[in-house]
Amino acid sequence: MENYINRCIDSILAQTFSDFELILIDDGSTDKSGEICDDYALGDSRVKVAHIKNGGVSKARNTGITLAKGDYMMFCDSDDFVERNWCSLLYEAIKEGGNTLPVSGIKFIYNIREQNKEIIKVFPKKMTLDKCKYFETYKKGLSGSLCCKIYDTNIIHEQSIYFDVSVNRGEDLLFNLSYMSHMDSFTTVPIITYNYVHSNQYSLMNSYRKDLIEINVLVYNAWLDYFKKHNIYSKQIEEFATYYYLNFLNVVKNTFDKRNKDILIKKLIFNNHILNSKEFKECIDLADMSKEDSRYIKLLKTNNYYLVWFAEQVIKVKNLLRMRK
Repeated sequence: MENYINRCIDSILAQTFSDFELILIDDGSTDKSGEICDDYALGDSRVKVAHIKNGGVSKARNTGITLAKGDYMMFCDSDDFVERNWCSLLYEAIKEGGNTLPVSGIKFIYNIREQNKEIIKVFPKKMTLDKCKYFETYKKGLSGSLCCKIYDTNIIHEQSIYFDVSVNRGEDLLFNLSYMSHMDSFTTVPIITYNYVHSNQYSLMNSYRKDLIEINVLVYNAWLDYFKKHNIYSKQIEEFATYYYLNFLNVVKNTFDKRNKDILIKKLIFNNHILNSKEFKECIDLADMSKEDSRYIKLLKTNNYYLVWFAEQVIKVKNLLRMRK
């Protein structure tokens, strides 16, 4: 991250709110990132650096949690950067009182190969909503992210809320659901405070994942456990299942990513396993499918992906023939 780390650190040190400690975790970097972090520590007493053996993002964040001394805690990834009011706005929101988790907006910046675009995700106004409505952050694309939130350090330490080191995707959401179980509400801050940059085509977010189904199943069950734990009415579970149905379809599509070198029959067997999973069956039964193609849904409910794939190939051929006419 040596090409991005300066921009990240400079944006944090430039905050309008200055009473903080900045903990930089060097997770066994092999470039000059660790040296750059040490240089900042020499120039600013607020900067603390921990050099650890590479163990992944969850282990790195857990290290930061154990070292943190502040009353509140925020997270930032090394290739991103923040607005000058990142700390102040979220700090003001949590200091207003109440057992709440503040959530601000994010600007997603995509700079991958020829792709350059920005996507804004933010709530339209300031609201304090009961934790039973935390799914609203999922619909906004803000549920899993750590970077647009501020956490009570005492609650994290007292409740031993840490990241699961065995998971390297979806771990943020698992952390947030665990934390939200100890909150009464979440508060929306309708301002962009964080810039989430997708610039590395080889990053975890942009790479083909063989284990994507395991990750989605893990997160799916975590959400259902959250709903059941807090007695959330069935309508919200139906809404969640409708959203998550699309996630399962993305997993099926992921199997045919060109970076997957498996032969066709292995891909078909893999996707057939997905359609026969307890989670997919439960999801498609709970979801509202009134706006979906009823014929396609019937195919999916056969739990026979070979049949689904064959029907898709027939449609492709028909469309190709129409284009040639």
